[in-house]
Amino acid sequence: MKNTIVYDLLQTYAQQRYRPDQAPYKALLLSDAGVIAEKTGLSLGTVECIALEEGIVPERYCRNQNSFSNKDQLRLLRSHVAIIGLGGLGGAVTEILARIGVGRLTLVDGDCFEESNLNRQLLSSPDALGKSKAAAAEQRVRHINPSVEVRMVAEFFRADNGRAILHDALLAIDCLDSIADRFVLEAECKKAAIPLISAAIGGSSGQATVIFPEDPGLQNIYGPAKKAQKRGMERSVGTLPFAAMYMAAVECAAATTLLLGRPPALRNRLFMAEVGDHTTELFRLPGLPEESLE
Repeated sequence: MKNTIVYDLLQTYAQQRYRPDQAPYKALLLSDAGVIAEKTGLSLGTVECIALEEGIVPERYCRNQNSFSNKDQLRLLRSHVAIIGLGGLGGAVTEILARIGVGRLTLVDGDCFEESNLNRQLLSSPDALGKSKAAAAEQRVRHINPSVEVRMVAEFFRADNGRAILHDALLAIDCLDSIADRFVLEAECKKAAIPLISAAIGGSSGQATVIFPEDPGLQNIYGPAKKAQKRGMERSVGTLPFAAMYMAAVECAAATTLLLGRPPALRNRLFMAEVGDHTTELFRLPGLPEESLE
């Protein structure tokens, strides 16, 4: 009965609109979706999902088309991603995934903002100094896309809490600044049988890769976990904001690729970028036959 009411309301509020290429589509404005949610007792995210099932596009996502179909957008809204680390990379990853419409985000960081974060961390501000990064990320998501369901974890990711944090996530995104912590996250992702998207930055450079549970993974980049350095090159060369934003975008592109079931171009490969002079390279990593990556 409730679905019938929702359907009738959607038909009432849907508007005929046109994309920049003049292709027509039925749109649902955010304010009208809010009215439907209030009248039916459903969440805003649920209303948007039902709209997409009926061929009605929430207006906030209309510019995701034609890159994403209605089916793709619905799949994103029903997806759950865990973002581990909410600093330079993680803050920008959170922003992008919330705006693109990933419907559930688990946001993880036990740290608080320091003044040195202000040069690159999207979620930081003078008013936020000393405050929780996880709480700031949750507040930001609720502000920019209230239809996204958020689980905030104001803790550092560890082996003893990893299983609970990753529960029900389809993939995890590594936005950590410690190589040792990356190995812990990779191990927990393998136990949870979910892919890991890992990136790192230093100065104006960055790197990224996609690791499936059966892949060799981080050891191909850093060597064995026991022998790997604890921290990356950012300790000596610093971190510039445009490198953080650039590599966050790379991680989000990889995330949407995985969530939509498309071939993962970065699996068992290492993408490296020197953002300052606009050069990139893509290296094949050892360990898996080429045909297993298709």
